[in-house]
Amino acid sequence: MAFDYDVIIVGAGASGMMCALNCARAGLKTLVLEKEILPGRKILVSGNGRCNFTNINAAPGKYYGDKAFVKSVLEVLPPKACLKFFDGLGLLYREEEGGRYFPLTGKAASVNDCFSAALSAAGAEIKYKTEVLSLSKKGAGFELKCSDGASYCAYYAVLACGGAAYPQVSGTMKGYDLARSLGHLVKSPRPALSAVDFKETAAARLAGLKLYCSVSLSCAPEDKEDGEVTFGSKGAAGNNILSLSRRAKAGDKLIIDFMPQFSAPALKELFLKRAAMYPGFKIKELFTGILPSTLANLLIDYAGLRKNTLLLEIKDNIFDRIVSTVKSWPFTVAGLRSFKEASCSAGGVDTSEICLGTCASKKVKGLYITGELLDIDGRCGGYNLQFAWASGYAAAKAIEVEYGKFNRKKN
Repeated sequence: MAFDYDVIIVGAGASGMMCALNCARAGLKTLVLEKEILPGRKILVSGNGRCNFTNINAAPGKYYGDKAFVKSVLEVLPPKACLKFFDGLGLLYREEEGGRYFPLTGKAASVNDCFSAALSAAGAEIKYKTEVLSLSKKGAGFELKCSDGASYCAYYAVLACGGAAYPQVSGTMKGYDLARSLGHLVKSPRPALSAVDFKETAAARLAGLKLYCSVSLSCAPEDKEDGEVTFGSKGAAGNNILSLSRRAKAGDKLIIDFMPQFSAPALKELFLKRAAMYPGFKIKELFTGILPSTLANLLIDYAGLRKNTLLLEIKDNIFDRIVSTVKSWPFTVAGLRSFKEASCSAGGVDTSEICLGTCASKKVKGLYITGELLDIDGRCGGYNLQFAWASGYAAAKAIEVEYGKFNRKKN
């Protein structure tokens, strides 16, 4: 049976566009079906609109899920090879702190534009405003029925629908449903890389502050993340908070070190010197030029200190209490934000049912599943996009090999 397309890809996100481009460049007749009116909606909002498109430090340890599976995918397109690929697209970029890479323009649209131009040049076809309603095996290939009433058939199908995060910019549960319809096990999706809300209502007094902090969770104290934390009316956000949120649950303590530049002894010495210099000052003046006044006031209340206490009256054990609070302030996790505010999804298609290094389904011949739809999610900092590119690339290369075998059999 002859089909209209060699490969149909569901979703024009990061992994879908990467897969489509490489399939088209390999000579496969390629169709992408996208429910939105333009490609890469999540790419456009990633990195606060700047698109942190990869991280040179991407490695299995930066991801949650099956580390062996992550390793097999990243080996197909490691970060250095990913950068070389974007060189070929004509994208100029720059490296920033932590091995993160951004377009030189500072605009996420630059990544999308480069892909759109390359897809067009390669001859890949994209149909927008076309949601796939069902995906079924048809002979040696697949039939996809869509929201516009049309049906499309191909030898190979790739589910690159993305996850449930950011439903306002293309996040969807549809990919999970399509995978289930073909017999795949899907682990319940949940928000990941999310801001954390606190139970302590007094924390709202810190709203608006942006401070460089070190954060960790009581359930994993060895796992610390440094970076800027933004405090809001309900809790806190920031790349370090987002990275740790994946492991956080209600009731856990989020430990914040407000002065990671100092060890506890060094910070105590700093405070002792300040008290010796200004013995007649009140306790609030201990923090002048060191901590923001809103944080200082909350610290005084939290530590149970009297605002009118003079520095000369502070005893050594009180200094220890102050230092301990500044260096390891425990905030109780009330919960994570919803999918609307999460940068990616945890959970997804069980990777034990997906082939290492190819993203091919072990259950359905000719089916490939990539990107956020899989039960793999990374820390904040370009790791999730790196996995998306790599998984889409891996699927395309595997399809190219299978397509070659198929044609040799026909001839």
